[in-house]
Amino acid sequence: MIDEKFTIVQEERFIEATRDSGYKSTASAISENADNAFQAGANRFVVHFISDKQAYSGKGKPPSPKVSEVVCIDDGSGMSSLVLRNALRFGGTTRFNDRSGMGRFGMGLPNSAASQCRRLEVYTWQKKGVVHFCYLDIDEIISGKMLVVPEPLIRPLPKEYEPFVIADTGTMVIWKKCDRLDYSAREDTLTRELPKTLGQIYRYYLAHGKEIQVNDRKVKPFDPLYLMPEAEFTGATQHGAPIKFDVKIPGGDGQTSPVIVKFSLLPEKWQIELGRSKSERQKIGIGRSTGFSVLRAGREIDYAYFGLRGRHWTDSWWSCEISFQSELDELFGVTHTKQQMKLSEQIRTTIEKDVNANIATLADIIVSRGKKQHSKDTHIAEEIAKEQDKFLRTSPELRDKDEKVVEKELLQYAEEKVSDDKSVKDLVTEMRERPFLLDFEDLPGAPFYRVRTFGQTTVVSLNRSHLFFEKLYSPLCDAEPASKTALELLLFSLAKAETLASQEGKTWYESQRAEWGRILSIYLMGIESISDLKQE
Repeated sequence: MIDEKFTIVQEERFIEATRDSGYKSTASAISENADNAFQAGANRFVVHFISDKQAYSGKGKPPSPKVSEVVCIDDGSGMSSLVLRNALRFGGTTRFNDRSGMGRFGMGLPNSAASQCRRLEVYTWQKKGVVHFCYLDIDEIISGKMLVVPEPLIRPLPKEYEPFVIADTGTMVIWKKCDRLDYSAREDTLTRELPKTLGQIYRYYLAHGKEIQVNDRKVKPFDPLYLMPEAEFTGATQHGAPIKFDVKIPGGDGQTSPVIVKFSLLPEKWQIELGRSKSERQKIGIGRSTGFSVLRAGREIDYAYFGLRGRHWTDSWWSCEISFQSELDELFGVTHTKQQMKLSEQIRTTIEKDVNANIATLADIIVSRGKKQHSKDTHIAEEIAKEQDKFLRTSPELRDKDEKVVEKELLQYAEEKVSDDKSVKDLVTEMRERPFLLDFEDLPGAPFYRVRTFGQTTVVSLNRSHLFFEKLYSPLCDAEPASKTALELLLFSLAKAETLASQEGKTWYESQRAEWGRILSIYLMGIESISDLKQE
């Protein structure tokens, strides 16, 4: 006789606990319905929001419609009564561990719904007019009223859902009593944000003819590598040929399956023109996902660093995609929700060396671009220092310098810095109008800056070979231009104080600069990047 006090699963507690099992967002939960639709042969997958309340939108803003129901519909093949009943069971599937499609465990339909709502209804039809209906209700399960998945009924589709039908065959999944939707269930925000995630997850499906809509908004493919011509934003260049690794399939009697790694380099123009504006970068998705995009059978599973490298400011300007087939699921640690993974040591060892070698090359290119740009973008601090300098005294040594000495020193500096862009004469003319100047040099082992005077101009030279440039100044140039200008003014203030010092004081500044730079290097070794500090 079965003792029901010790059943393996205590239904009322299990159903509450499973609501927290692994779905990162409303978009990731909805993607389970999209997976089922495409596996059933659908060409279209459509999401509708039904709102009947108002949600708080923020102080001074009008209330936003609050979503109470989410309706997902497709034009796939539909389900029979038996398949439908099984699909609503946790672990119930006719394709358990079948790797030919997207799912393996039969958890997606009920589990994704439970993560977002308290009632799931499904209508499905394999021919026009014959609609099978079934449902799950969390409150009924907790109360003991629902002990098994009910037998599906043949019943007409309710009239309020009839306008959503898109084909003679298909499935309609309805989330009711929604209590866990993202963005406080605000319809406008969900309508705006959901297409971004779905467009990235299913970018290759969309590029090959599948269609997704959210509240009548057509979802466009978003390619984080910016290589796909069909994507919403494109323009990057592929960095080298894709790298192929043949990996042994676990339990596959020596058979292998390919892992493909592809890199892209975003345009230099974007780095220069968009690097200073976070809002402009966000408009085209830069920074939305940094790290590595991992695809399983053409569908994005996760986007993260996976311990392959630490964050760095250059990550915004390169992208990497790692793709594999479902027979390598165990080696990639794919979860049943298909939205998270953990690299096995075997995969990490196989790809890490080549991945980091390519990233090192890409980072060098990106840094060199930044070096060229940084030397052109110091004028704001220089102009501020020039304007404010009228409130400060000037060193007699500079103010009373003989004109012949001024001309000689300016000529010396101009000949040192002459380039294709500017002649010696042009540089000398500019220097006469610039009491402060920031320039750049490469001096391994030297302090992070030094101060020199040429004519009546005080020149602060930043050392690109010092960690100060790599981990502080350069990232600020791209991410926080106002902070970068403030940092330049700090350096100008130190330089100004040095020019006003006695000879003994100048010697002190020089010795302290070397010691300060040494200590600063040690401290900066303790961080990966400024972005890490922000997240902490």
